[in-house]
Amino acid sequence: MQWRRRHYIMVFRLYWKQAGDRQNMIIRQLNIKNSGEIHDKTLEFSPGINVLYGENESERAIVHTYIKNMFLGDISEAIYDNAVFAAKLKSPTEQDLARELQKFMTGYQGTADSSMDLGRAMQMLKMSRKGYLVQADRKQKETEQERQKLLTKMDDIRNELNEIQKELVQIDEKEGSLRMRPGDESGEIILDERMAEAKARRNGFAMGMLISAFAGIFGLILSAIIADSIAVSLTVAVAAAGLVGLCGKKQMKYAREFQKRIRMKKRWISRQEKLKCSKESLRQDCDEKETELRNIQEEYREYEENSCLPTSEERELQALNMAMETIERLSGNIHLQFGRRLQTRTSQILREVTGGKYQDVLMDAACHMTVTAGDGTVALEHLSRGTLELIYFAMRMAAGELLCQEESLPMILDNIFGMYEEEDLAAVLRWMYKEKRQIIISTCSKREMELLDREEIPCQKLILS
Repeated sequence: MQWRRRHYIMVFRLYWKQAGDRQNMIIRQLNIKNSGEIHDKTLEFSPGINVLYGENESERAIVHTYIKNMFLGDISEAIYDNAVFAAKLKSPTEQDLARELQKFMTGYQGTADSSMDLGRAMQMLKMSRKGYLVQADRKQKETEQERQKLLTKMDDIRNELNEIQKELVQIDEKEGSLRMRPGDESGEIILDERMAEAKARRNGFAMGMLISAFAGIFGLILSAIIADSIAVSLTVAVAAAGLVGLCGKKQMKYAREFQKRIRMKKRWISRQEKLKCSKESLRQDCDEKETELRNIQEEYREYEENSCLPTSEERELQALNMAMETIERLSGNIHLQFGRRLQTRTSQILREVTGGKYQDVLMDAACHMTVTAGDGTVALEHLSRGTLELIYFAMRMAAGELLCQEESLPMILDNIFGMYEEEDLAAVLRWMYKEKRQIIISTCSKREMELLDREEIPCQKLILS
């Protein structure tokens, strides 16, 4: 911060003393070295009225800043601005000033008790609530994304299971096509029967060839012995050769048929084994997918069950909402109670400084302020600027008292009396002296000091330049 780099030394002494049932905080001394336009300055304050005079506004601002920084170690900035430091009103017209006073009154009623900074508490709760809302929203999105992933995965697995079932049906159909007759589960028996039949026929015709050859040889020999005729022998030989050729042809046919049946059986067995392996693999895949699906379904059920339960973030949000509702109720009660006390004390101070000319300061439900004078009620908009300035003073002093009930804090009035009539200012100074409260009048005019001397009111004068 800039003021730290300026190398200043400040001694700020605060004293506490009993005043009835209240404690008073008293500023005794302020030492400033090498800060802006102020060099090695010691300011001694009295417990009563003090006039901090300086034509240079920046010098007075330095003093205000140091006092504020020391006070912030004990009170909040809101309490300081509302109960300790009062700056002049800058509204150009009476109507603007009236609206500003109504705004002040409404704001004071909202700040209420200094022991409970409800606004700050509500702000902190709202910040915490915002953080938990972000966390809850992020967690909800993550949970929903995970749930959608599980749903998508379940759909994918179901589709894969459907494809596996289709492939199993196709394998069953292919296995059915390999059955060669009803009730035949393998078809291997028929293939063996057909192989045996082809083999038997092959072997039968091979035996026929041998028999025909032996018969032909025996016929030749026999015909040569008996008939002694070449023609007969040739006839027998031709017949025997024909039978041998016919049997050989048939034997070759069924030999090829037998080999064909062997190859068919091998192909059939190979297809059967492939279908069996595919079927076993698909069933294994099916079992794995079904197990995976059950696990994912169980995980999804857990998500669904947990979704009915509040999360830690949601529980925190519920607690924060309850706390905020409680603070709102407290704030409403404090608003009503403090508002009534503030109006009562403001009215009392205004009666005292105006000699009873103005009685009560009132605010209705619409935050519209009025003042009773004599037998009538006057809206703020119809009052003179001088009267409005007095109402502002009464309001600030009342708020300072009510906001700091356990201890009485010093009041710093920064150049607020510039528009006062001399009679009104004298009445205000007499009232402040009567209250026995430490007041620091920060001003660029000597008017306050002169009037205090004229009224013979003791005061501490602090000159800056």
